Amino acid sequence: MQQEEFSHILEKAFREVAAEHCQCYTEGAARSWAEVGASYLGFALCGLPSTELRRVQYLTKEQYGPVILNCKWYDSLKAICLDRKESLQTLLPGRGGTLCRCSVTEDLFLEMLDFCREG
Repeated sequence: MQQEEFSHILEKAFREVAAEHCQCYTEGAARSWAEVGASYLGFALCGLPSTELRRVQYLTKEQYGPVILNCKWYDSLKAICLDRKESLQTLLPGRGGTLCRCSVTEDLFLEMLDFCREG
Protein backbone atom coordinates (compact mmCIF):
# COMPACT_ATOMS: atom_id res chain seq x y z
CA MET A 1 0.00 0.00 0.00
CA GLN A 2 1.46 3.34 -1.04
CA GLN A 3 1.56 6.03 1.60
CA GLU A 4 0.34 9.54 1.01
CA GLU A 5 2.51 12.59 1.60
CA PHE A 6 1.57 14.20 4.88
CA SER A 7 1.26 17.65 3.32
CA HIS A 8 -1.62 16.38 1.13
CA ILE A 9 -3.41 14.94 4.15
CA LEU A 10 -2.96 18.13 6.17
CA GLU A 11 -4.03 20.38 3.29
CA LYS A 12 -7.36 18.54 2.97
CA ALA A 13 -7.88 18.70 6.74
CA PHE A 14 -7.08 22.44 6.90
CA ARG A 15 -9.63 23.12 4.16
CA GLU A 16 -12.32 20.89 5.65
CA VAL A 17 -12.07 22.14 9.22
CA ALA A 18 -11.82 25.80 8.19
CA ALA A 19 -14.95 25.40 6.04
CA GLU A 20 -16.80 23.84 9.00
CA HIS A 21 -16.11 27.11 10.83
CA CYS A 22 -17.12 29.36 7.91
CA GLN A 23 -13.50 30.18 7.06
CA CYS A 24 -11.83 29.85 3.69
CA TYR A 25 -8.22 29.62 2.59
CA THR A 26 -7.18 31.67 -0.42
CA GLU A 27 -5.91 29.77 -3.45
CA GLY A 28 -2.66 28.02 -2.53
CA ALA A 29 -2.68 29.00 1.17
CA ALA A 30 -3.85 25.68 2.64
CA ARG A 31 -1.32 23.84 0.48
CA SER A 32 1.50 26.14 1.53
CA TRP A 33 0.65 25.98 5.24
CA ALA A 34 0.39 22.19 4.97
CA GLU A 35 3.91 22.18 3.57
CA VAL A 36 5.03 24.19 6.61
CA GLY A 37 3.49 21.57 8.89
CA ALA A 38 5.06 18.71 6.95
CA SER A 39 8.41 20.51 6.98
CA TYR A 40 8.23 20.86 10.75
CA LEU A 41 7.67 17.13 11.08
CA GLY A 42 10.44 16.49 8.55
CA PHE A 43 12.75 18.61 10.68
CA ALA A 44 11.75 16.68 13.83
CA LEU A 45 11.90 13.19 12.31
CA CYS A 46 13.84 13.14 9.02
CA GLY A 47 16.76 15.52 9.36
CA LEU A 48 15.27 18.30 7.24
CA PRO A 49 17.60 21.26 7.89
CA SER A 50 16.20 24.05 10.05
CA THR A 51 17.17 26.52 7.31
CA GLU A 52 14.80 24.75 4.90
CA LEU A 53 12.01 24.65 7.49
CA ARG A 54 12.38 28.39 8.15
CA ARG A 55 12.55 29.17 4.42
CA VAL A 56 9.21 27.40 3.81
CA GLN A 57 7.67 29.00 6.89
CA TYR A 58 8.75 32.57 6.09
CA LEU A 59 7.79 32.38 2.41
CA THR A 60 4.35 31.03 3.32
CA LYS A 61 3.68 33.68 5.93
CA GLU A 62 4.91 36.42 3.60
CA GLN A 63 2.77 35.25 0.69
CA TYR A 64 -0.40 34.09 2.50
CA GLY A 65 -0.38 35.67 5.94
CA PRO A 66 -1.08 33.68 9.11
CA VAL A 67 -2.53 30.19 9.01
CA ILE A 68 -6.30 29.90 9.45
CA LEU A 69 -6.26 27.71 12.55
CA ASN A 70 -7.89 27.93 15.94
CA CYS A 71 -6.59 25.74 18.77
CA LYS A 72 -10.20 24.62 19.35
CA TRP A 73 -9.97 22.85 15.98
CA TYR A 74 -7.05 20.62 17.00
CA ASP A 75 -9.18 17.58 17.88
CA SER A 76 -10.97 17.69 14.53
CA LEU A 77 -7.71 18.07 12.62
CA LYS A 78 -6.11 15.25 14.60
CA ALA A 79 -9.08 12.95 13.95
CA ILE A 80 -8.91 13.61 10.20
CA CYS A 81 -5.15 13.43 9.79
CA LEU A 82 -4.45 10.51 12.11
CA ASP A 83 -7.61 8.68 11.07
CA ARG A 84 -8.67 8.49 14.73
CA LYS A 85 -5.57 6.44 15.60
CA GLU A 86 -2.65 7.16 17.93
CA SER A 87 -0.21 7.61 15.05
CA LEU A 88 0.02 7.74 11.27
CA GLN A 89 2.56 6.22 8.89
CA THR A 90 3.21 8.83 6.21
CA LEU A 91 5.77 10.45 3.95
CA LEU A 92 7.63 13.55 5.16
CA PRO A 93 10.24 15.78 3.54
CA GLY A 94 13.86 14.98 4.34
CA ARG A 95 17.29 16.19 3.29
CA GLY A 96 17.85 16.99 -0.35
CA GLY A 97 14.23 16.72 -1.44
CA THR A 98 13.85 13.11 -0.33
CA LEU A 99 10.69 11.67 1.23
CA CYS A 100 11.01 9.65 4.44
CA ARG A 101 8.53 7.11 5.75
CA CYS A 102 7.81 8.07 9.36
CA SER A 103 5.32 7.60 12.13
CA VAL A 104 3.66 10.80 13.33
CA THR A 105 2.31 10.53 16.88
CA GLU A 106 -0.57 12.50 18.38
CA ASP A 107 1.81 14.54 20.55
CA LEU A 108 4.08 15.45 17.65
CA PHE A 109 1.05 16.28 15.49
CA LEU A 110 -0.24 18.73 18.12
CA GLU A 111 3.23 20.24 18.46
CA MET A 112 3.27 20.77 14.69
CA LEU A 113 -0.08 22.58 14.81
CA ASP A 114 1.28 24.88 17.53
CA PHE A 115 4.30 25.61 15.32
CA CYS A 116 2.01 26.58 12.43
CA ARG A 117 -0.17 28.80 14.63
CA GLU A 118 2.84 30.57 16.07
CA GLY A 119 4.05 30.87 12.47
